[in-house]
Amino acid sequence: MDIEDCATILPFIPHGSNVLDIGSGAGLPGLVIAINSPTTKVLMSEKNKKKAYFINKTIQSLGIKNADIINAPISKNTKLDKKFNIITARALASARQIVELSEQLLTKDGKFILMKGTKQKIKEEVAELNDKKYSYTIHNLNKTTKERHILEIY
Repeated sequence: MDIEDCATILPFIPHGSNVLDIGSGAGLPGLVIAINSPTTKVLMSEKNKKKAYFINKTIQSLGIKNADIINAPISKNTKLDKKFNIITARALASARQIVELSEQLLTKDGKFILMKGTKQKIKEEVAELNDKKYSYTIHNLNKTTKERHILEIY
């Protein structure tokens, strides 16, 4: 069920993107993106050592060439070798918190593509965003049994 749920993000990730998946947990949606879009480079971040180890072993076992994992949390002070045109997260934190933790890692024309639940909850979260700096679109995902949405922040 989780993999099917994560597959709903695929239409929002342009092929050839550089994606940062924050708080990947078991590698979702990062691994799903990497497997389904071989021209997309995916870096997953997971602070839990056991989960990061699992993701790394999965990448190696499946021979996934376009994915990597760092065993570290993303924070306002995180500096990486490159920036990303897509930053994604699933069940990690509020939209505002995700933006604040990682906006320094987003390219100038990049987007946040966040997997979220109910529209009501999303509206509460986007009300906390700096509307002079960010715009957003809420995409309804009718394919799932639960109320699920993609929140695109640009």
